[in-house]
Amino acid sequence: MDYPLPLWPHLYLYPPLAAIALWVGLTLIVAGLNRRGPLAGRVALVVALPLLGWAHHELWAVRAEVGLAAAYRGFIAGSLIWAWHELAFYCGVITGPWRKPCPPAARGFARFGYALGTHLYHELAVIAELALMARLLYDGVNFVGPLVFLLSWGLQHSAKLNVLLGVRSLNVEFFPPHLRYLGSYWARRPASWFFVPSVSVVTLLAIMLWLAAHAHRFEAAGPRLALIASLVALGALEHWLLGLPARRPAAVVAQQPVE
Repeated sequence: MDYPLPLWPHLYLYPPLAAIALWVGLTLIVAGLNRRGPLAGRVALVVALPLLGWAHHELWAVRAEVGLAAAYRGFIAGSLIWAWHELAFYCGVITGPWRKPCPPAARGFARFGYALGTHLYHELAVIAELALMARLLYDGVNFVGPLVFLLSWGLQHSAKLNVLLGVRSLNVEFFPPHLRYLGSYWARRPASWFFVPSVSVVTLLAIMLWLAAHAHRFEAAGPRLALIASLVALGALEHWLLGLPARRPAAVVAQQPVE
């Protein structure tokens, strides 16, 4: 594969920078809109519909291409589609039938059921999205976009299961008012049994993807694998951060005892 610049930046510099820029940028946009209240998020959701359509068109347009540009176009498109679905959840458009705090008496599977109830329609929307992508790309060879969407969903839900079962680092006090009920499903306590297996699997997956990218460094698959590896590495970092002790203001600590 011919590159206009030396090989190493296309594998070890540009993919991580692109992943970090999209991860941080889209997260800040979604969080900033949610800080302004659900109305701002809903308006942005409608305004972004043409962008959502463009992202799907990009997936379709590059489905048969395996070049460097096609890999980045698919990565950006998949990230934008995931960000739109995330915004739809957090602004209350696509959530679930249960939009209340977790009942204090709920434990075990009952608590998990209530938590699922807050996300159910969002999960169905993700399944519908994956079905649409499968239809768009049924004859394609470039699956970077769908992989970004699917891995983003999987990484987020692994993190959510961890906070549901209990982790040290939680900052629910920073939630905007319309999302604060979600904090009742989170538990601040020493990491649960799920933490070590989940963080180990995600970390191992990131390492394996980087090794695969290096093995294919002279092929078109190298940059594609590096983009996916960068995304999973960020997800692994997010998991590891959940195990760190949370820093909370003294006033918050006084009002909210540690579980």
